[in-house]
Order: sequence, then C-alpha cells, then structure tokens
Amino acid sequence: MTDADRQEVSEVRRRSFDAVAERYATARPGYPEAVFDAIAQVVPPPADVLEIGPGPGQATVPLAERGYRILAVELGRNLARVARRRLAAFPEVRVVRGDFHDWRIPNPGSFDLVVSASAFHWIDTEVGLARAQRALRPGGWLGLVWNHTLRGRAGSRSRAFWDQADELYSRHAPSLVPYDGKAERREVDRRAEIRRGGLFHPAARRSWRWRRRFTADEYLELLGTYSDHLTMPPDQRHRLFASLRRVIDGSFDGAVVREYLTVLYLAQARGPAE
Repeated sequence: MTDADRQEVSEVRRRSFDAVAERYATARPGYPEAVFDAIAQVVPPPADVLEIGPGPGQATVPLAERGYRILAVELGRNLARVARRRLAAFPEVRVVRGDFHDWRIPNPGSFDLVVSASAFHWIDTEVGLARAQRALRPGGWLGLVWNHTLRGRAGSRSRAFWDQADELYSRHAPSLVPYDGKAERREVDRRAEIRRGGLFHPAARRSWRWRRRFTADEYLELLGTYSDHLTMPPDQRHRLFASLRRVIDGSFDGAVVREYLTVLYLAQARGPAE
C-alpha cells in the first residue's frame, strides 16, 4: 500500500463515524469523572475551552456540566447535530462544523484550554499542535484524552473473552487481529510528540483503569462505532458479529466485561519569549 493509499484509507475511516452518530452517542463509553476533575485542577471553570472533534459530545457534556464555556469544532454533520441536541441545556456551549486542519480559529490567543478526547489522532500532529498553541492564550493548556482497551489480567472474565474473540478475528477478520487479539495495541505515549515541536512545556500523563459490562447487543453496537469495523465489507462484518454473539451468549451468559485504561495528557503552552 502506498502512502497515498494509506492517506485515503485514513480519510475514509476518519469520516466513517458520521454515519453512526446516534449509535456512537449511546454505545461508546465516556470517560471517568476523575479525568475532568484533573483538568479542572489546572484550568478551573469557568474558562474558555476549544474542543477538537467532540463527536456527539462524550467529553463535552461533563465539561459543560462543570461550567466551562465551550466552542467545539466537529467534522461530521450528523455528529454535530447530535452534540447540539445533547448540549441544548448549556447556553455557553457552541458546536460548529469544520475540519480543524483548516478551520478558521476565532480570536486566536483567547482560549484557556484546548481539549480533544479520542479524536486528536485523526489530526496531523504537527498541524494540530501548532493550531492548538495558536488558539491558546500564553500559559493556556492542552488536554488530550484517550480510552484504551485492555486484555485484562490472566484468569479474568475480560481476558477469557478477549482470547476467544481473538480466534474469531483470526478466522473472520485477520487484518484486525493486532487491534483486538493477542497482539494488544499498546498505548502510544504522546509526551514525546507534544514536546518535539517546542510549543508546549513537557506534558504530564495521568491514567485511570476501569471496567464496563456489555450485553451482547451493547457490545456489537459498540464495535459498530469503530472505524475499522465500520469500513469492513458488510458480509465479513456480519459473519464476525454473528460469531461473537454466539460466543457471548454461549460462553459468557450473554454479557462480557471489557477493561479500559483512560489516559490524559496535560501540557502548558509556552509563551512567545520562551
């Protein structure tokens, strides 16, 4: 696959979420409250926040509940519509459509916090960091959040399901085995790339480990919000999902447990003279 092919595939995946905006809002887990408490420790509300890629508002809602004034820029038309509906009770929140790569930043240098939850990896890192720094006032903060799925500890219910699912992915979707199989996708430590551009002070990393139970229906709805599953050929996805349902119903009494690691990176913007 050429670099151009990879870019095309990435762009298709980046835009695939908009087709399942309603499902994304209900099926995707959010983030631990401790994440937003940690953000509030360095940028206490009320403060002016620019959010990159809010999706249907999984992180926007808890930020709004804490009293932040938020301008959120979302690529997808349907995702933006769902986010606006969920945030209708918060007059200090606006959701606008745009691609952060070339979106016109209003009042550069006026935001106290730029935040992105499970979205910044879809942005060119160099461009994203430069534009985030441009949006921030001197001394403002960047907050990047991701949820990572864990295999679970040996002997755990989560690990048992992961191992059985791995066999099904090997059979029905081998290209996704590194994502959901024994070769667990490792967390990418973002601190080096944040530091590399010289626009931010060294980032602090905090993390929280937690778990969630999913019924078979809930789990398959969740998988149906992942871009690599969304862009699979429909017949291949149907076979994979049917086999997963049989395992969940037959071996796990209709429900599975997934373990998560939520990671937050916080970095303060450097001033012009630094």
